[in-house]
Amino acid sequence: MDEQNDFNEFKPQETMTELARTIPHYPANTAPLISADDVDQALVRAVAQGDPRALEELYQRHGRLILTYIIGQVGSEALAEEILQDVMLAVWQRAASFRAESTVYTWLLAIARRRAISARQKIPDESPLSDLIAADNTGPLEALEQQTEQARVREALRRLPADQREVLELIFYHDLSGPEAAAVLGVALGTVKSRLHRARTLLGRWLRLGEIR
Repeated sequence: MDEQNDFNEFKPQETMTELARTIPHYPANTAPLISADDVDQALVRAVAQGDPRALEELYQRHGRLILTYIIGQVGSEALAEEILQDVMLAVWQRAASFRAESTVYTWLLAIARRRAISARQKIPDESPLSDLIAADNTGPLEALEQQTEQARVREALRRLPADQREVLELIFYHDLSGPEAAAVLGVALGTVKSRLHRARTLLGRWLRLGEIR
């Protein structure tokens, strides 16, 4: 079976027992904490060895958040799903090149960003925006007030320059650190900090002074 067919035929399966064998074992009194990224790195190593089940596990662990990020970049769920498949194919093909210089999640986001930028160049110029505010279960009056406030925040976010909006999304929605966001964007940490500062300053001014209604 060739590489492409292996990718096309991967199905949801439990892989954590097998993956546990790839993580070093230590005596109980000396064992370090195993982080989520340790598990992710074990999965990437398994993918590099041609294990489609490990690829499926990576998809299950991160696919939803990666998809949300891509939707925010291209503004279309259908297109975002296609891009996500391209991202997973890239992981399947390039897993052996992962050097653990960032977390696996950061690596996935960086691949997704490059694919989204490429796709965005082929569609009409718009300003897509992820819905960064989750809906809450409230009564009708509270829901109306909440929707109004959410609409103001969304409009304020929409007005931000794209590079500032993207930094906000990576740090506050995807919970990346400054260095991780810099790795995804391919810019210096100082650039991330300055974009974040300018974005927060603009949002605070617009919302505090009622410039957006």
